[in-house]
Amino acid sequence: MQVSAHRAFALLKELAYEKVSCSPAERRAAERILAEAKQAGVEANLEEFSVACGRVDHAKLVVTAPYRKEYEVTGYERAAATPEDGLDAEFYYAENVLPVHLAQCRGKIVLINGRLRRADYEKLTQAGAAAVLTFSGSTIDRLSESDCDIRKLREQLTEPFGALPAMNLRAADAAEIVRRGATTMHLELSGENYEGTSQNVCAVIPGTTYPDEIISFGAHYDSVYFSTGVYDNISGSVILLELMRYFAEHRPARTLKFNWFGSEEQGLLGSKAWVAAHEDELSRHRLMINIDVAAPTLGQNSALIMANDNAVGYVDALMMEHGTACRVTADIYSSDSVSFTDRGVPAINLCRFGAPGAGFIHDRRDNLKSRFIDERALDITLQQALFLSCRIDSAKVFPIAREIAEPIRRKVDEYLFKTPEKK
Repeated sequence: MQVSAHRAFALLKELAYEKVSCSPAERRAAERILAEAKQAGVEANLEEFSVACGRVDHAKLVVTAPYRKEYEVTGYERAAATPEDGLDAEFYYAENVLPVHLAQCRGKIVLINGRLRRADYEKLTQAGAAAVLTFSGSTIDRLSESDCDIRKLREQLTEPFGALPAMNLRAADAAEIVRRGATTMHLELSGENYEGTSQNVCAVIPGTTYPDEIISFGAHYDSVYFSTGVYDNISGSVILLELMRYFAEHRPARTLKFNWFGSEEQGLLGSKAWVAAHEDELSRHRLMINIDVAAPTLGQNSALIMANDNAVGYVDALMMEHGTACRVTADIYSSDSVSFTDRGVPAINLCRFGAPGAGFIHDRRDNLKSRFIDERALDITLQQALFLSCRIDSAKVFPIAREIAEPIRRKVDEYLFKTPEKK
């Protein structure tokens, strides 16, 4: 059996639906991937793990002075609830949360630019903000073609700093509120927190020559709200299935583990759960190959290496030998590979990023109707991954040292909030 981009893209079309963490749709996608693995004759199973989830029952925002208008909002999951009769407070636009802004936040409903980053949330809680507002999209989005993004206060924020009421609104509405000089607001937010269940799909092909040396392959299959996730990251998931099918027929020298991670979009939760559950075997893992985003028609190929400088040169040489252009760099990538490198396992992230204006991610435009991905483009990353995997697996001596360069290790620590430098 050879790999087939046509077969992979057909399955991608089948899985082109929203698959949010812990949802029935995420479970359905996992079971479909599991069925494909078993049909290929590979030992596979689902590994469940718990996820801290939230459900918003009611969210309301009303500007009360100097004009009165209600705006559409979504409440942050796992945010603090307002009092039963709501929260009435002064409004303040804190822009990018500089010290001058923070001095004026106490007791106010505070709007900030863009996403709610951990460092900004810490500053806002310490400054005594009463509630936080964020916005998404752009000011020129058509209402009928945009969504009010649904977000969550993750544990990395609430556990060290506590929970505040938090809401998200559209960029155009945020601009109107500031432009019209809003001074006071009324907020209502209620919901519940609960423990949800997500799952990883796990498959293994034992090695024939060096069975104690393990190469891990990873891709996540979940999506964010409103997105079908065909680019991010069903594209990587179906490529992984093709690699698994190939090695099921062409038995590998080394043991290969294939993992399709759930709940990646909630903070790499699937891969974090996996490395925690398999800690006793991680010393035998020599490399993790992660595929996250592929198939844009207009784009560029990248390999982000989380290892040492020798590994960067090795992968760069292989890509040139393969003959497909690929930018190879030493850097971390915000995906499941981080969970492995945090435990000392080198990683290669293979990606095909969409060109500006020809790649859409984390919103409703990540779908087949946007026509920015195609089968031939998916085959580029598939063939790169196959060539790379075959060469590494067949090496007489494992070609990548189990070593993480210090700059990469520092970036991983910062990404995981292990050091104060992460902003």
